[in-house]
Amino acid sequence: MERTKSERKTRRRLTAAAVGLAVAAISPAAAADLGTQCCADLESRIAELEATTARKGNRKVSLSITGYIAQEITVWDDGVERNAYIHGMGPTQASNIRFLGKAQIAPGWNAGYLMRIQDLTGNAFAGGAGAIDQNNAGRNDNLNIQMSLWYLQSDSLGKLSVGRQAHAAKSAAMFTDLSGTQVIDNYTFLAGFPQFRLRDANGALSNLTWGQLGFCYTQGVPLGGDCNGIVMNGVRYDTPTFGGFSFSASWGDDDFWEVAARYAGEMAGFKMAFGIGYTEMRDEVTTGAIAVLTSKQSDFFQTGGYVQHVGTGLFLHGAYGREFNNDTVLANGRTQLDSEQWYVKAGLRRNWTGLGATILYGTYGAYLDQLGPAALAAGATSSTLERFGGGIAQEFDAAATTVYLKYQRYEAEVDGIAEDFKSADFISVGALVNF
Repeated sequence: MERTKSERKTRRRLTAAAVGLAVAAISPAAAADLGTQCCADLESRIAELEATTARKGNRKVSLSITGYIAQEITVWDDGVERNAYIHGMGPTQASNIRFLGKAQIAPGWNAGYLMRIQDLTGNAFAGGAGAIDQNNAGRNDNLNIQMSLWYLQSDSLGKLSVGRQAHAAKSAAMFTDLSGTQVIDNYTFLAGFPQFRLRDANGALSNLTWGQLGFCYTQGVPLGGDCNGIVMNGVRYDTPTFGGFSFSASWGDDDFWEVAARYAGEMAGFKMAFGIGYTEMRDEVTTGAIAVLTSKQSDFFQTGGYVQHVGTGLFLHGAYGREFNNDTVLANGRTQLDSEQWYVKAGLRRNWTGLGATILYGTYGAYLDQLGPAALAAGATSSTLERFGGGIAQEFDAAATTVYLKYQRYEAEVDGIAEDFKSADFISVGALVNF
């Protein structure tokens, strides 16, 4: 039963008195010096500890609060105009705070919950009115409850989760990147500028955005890679980990399902991680809510991996994805092409200073035939978007902070449109602070 205020107050006083008597028995003079201030301080401390303990009846439920803050300053050049913007990392990668709870039901059995709230201030990923592009530097999408779920977990049987969550294959390829730069630089456009418009050879702004050349019909948004990388309502099951291997499956509303397999471990002096996943999505109204579809079934296959030589710190990360759109039909009767993307990141991770790891890396990504509805409406028949760059990141272990500098360049070729397009360059400096 829940203790009354009177009972808690009485217990605190009895505890304080008992400690005071023990001190007096050992050293009466010292106890006299402590006086009432000692008991008052002790009583205050007991009250503080009680206030910070989450309770249900007389069973304690742990509560952990974690998250990170991430912001960037980006200087961009689209071939004609130059400017600098301050912005966040986009949805799923944005600054966030996580509330995690856990309680033991019986030995080997736990129940818990997760709520993740993200800050979408400066969201350069979002489209529509007020999108961040050459004509608009700022956007505020406020706070967003990204995840809210409960789970039951058995050490021997696995974990069942219900609610708004990351599904089985979400980021199966991308999350294999263990270089320390996955959040700040990856093969998606979450932290990029998909709403920027391309400039033609004469320098005029076209109606085509970079995101229309990296479009994912699975979710209906310009993700580039990780085409089902947005959280949604559903049920997910994860097996226990066996020898570094784990397997997952999930199902969600109206109507999609996913399966995935993952591995993480070390072997012969190499740190390794691999992931593979498959998604079938039939829900016509997903994240992007594409109104131009008459029918939809977009399936997405992805795989990725990471290998690092522990002794030298040399690493290689790769990711590949393919979207199957044969049964996704636009309102004009056109069926979007199947599309694919692949991405490579290579570099060196070493702790030279003793402050934390220094990470040097380079990247290259290609996005093939990922034509969005606006690009198809403009007459595009196929496309190649290339994105390459690199950067340097410095971790400060004592402050759980990463400071970084990165460069990205976008180049595109589009068939079916009688235009050539200029490239765009982005140089960003930023920091990610964990708590």
